Amino acid sequence: MAMHRYGADGANLTVFGIPIEEFGDTDPAITIEDIEQRSTLKRGIGGTSNRIDNQTRPKRLTISLLPGSDEVRQILAAEKSGVDATATFRQTGTAEVVAMFDGVLITRGSMGRAGKTNVSDETFIFEFADSEET
Repeated sequence: MAMHRYGADGANLTVFGIPIEEFGDTDPAITIEDIEQRSTLKRGIGGTSNRIDNQTRPKRLTISLLPGSDEVRQILAAEKSGVDATATFRQTGTAEVVAMFDGVLITRGSMGRAGKTNVSDETFIFEFADSEET
């Protein structure tokens, strides 16, 4: 059995076509999750059931970037332009691939600044209407 590496060095993420490499120290720096259930099971009292499948795979993407990085400015500029967001994620050395379509930047996380020893990462949360994954 082969060992897989899931570190930041093998995380290939693009958002708005921008390659993301300047991850902050939030661990993990990338989180991808389903927004809605993939299927719903409706159980009847007579012993039968119905399966209701969602036709899309909506996703939420949260990324944490190093404050002051060029990527932060590029994401803010792309979002301000009003263009729909797209994102792709591939983990080098694995078969893991996620492509996300028709998205929006829903929020920019809090900006912790002027600390004595630390500042917070730049956090962006996107939601996408559909995705493909392996």
